[in-house]
Amino acid sequence: MFLDDEHWRTPLSPVRISAISFMEYATSGQRGRISIVSDQKAVYLADDFHGRGFYEPARDAMRSAANSPNPDSIFDRAIENASKRGQAKAFTEIKTGYLAWLRKLKATGVQVNGTSWRSGDLELTVKPHLGLRLPDGSLFAVLVYLKELPLTQEAANVGLRILQLTMNETLPGATALVLDARRGKSFKMSQRTNLSKLDALIAAEAAGYVVHWHATA
Repeated sequence: MFLDDEHWRTPLSPVRISAISFMEYATSGQRGRISIVSDQKAVYLADDFHGRGFYEPARDAMRSAANSPNPDSIFDRAIENASKRGQAKAFTEIKTGYLAWLRKLKATGVQVNGTSWRSGDLELTVKPHLGLRLPDGSLFAVLVYLKELPLTQEAANVGLRILQLTMNETLPGATALVLDARRGKSFKMSQRTNLSKLDALIAAEAAGYVVHWHATA
């Protein structure tokens, strides 16, 4: 069950962020982590947090496009309505990469559920940005990465593992994917991945995030 806004802002409650925010932190390298947490904290604690996200119109367009007979028009509307600096360029790049990937996949959108997952004092809200059904009936639950810097398999593994651990609640029977939307490149978990080591990494990074959160203004 999710905590209400006033509850999770109190010092005694866990730090609560999204799975994609944590994925970006966990694989960002040591130098920029304080800045990442400081920026994320400012967004999450803002009074107008809901609907404030830079990429929310693009995510909405991606979901709508998955079931639209004219997905280009969905993105064109988002691009035309972009009001923040850099949004139009970013949304155009996302449109190009995502629609090429979606057309190749020939998938349609399906509903996904939200849940939460906790490690120590860090609580992650987990809801795949996309649920997709392929022509053969198989399902994908997709976390979408939208930033300008290309995604790596190492970074994707953190998001993939969190999806795997919550799949029974979000989209049972689905395969976890992380999509680098600007480049139209998706990542799956390799069978060679050492899940024990990955779980230990995630636990350590979760603890580190909480320390950084409380250390920032």
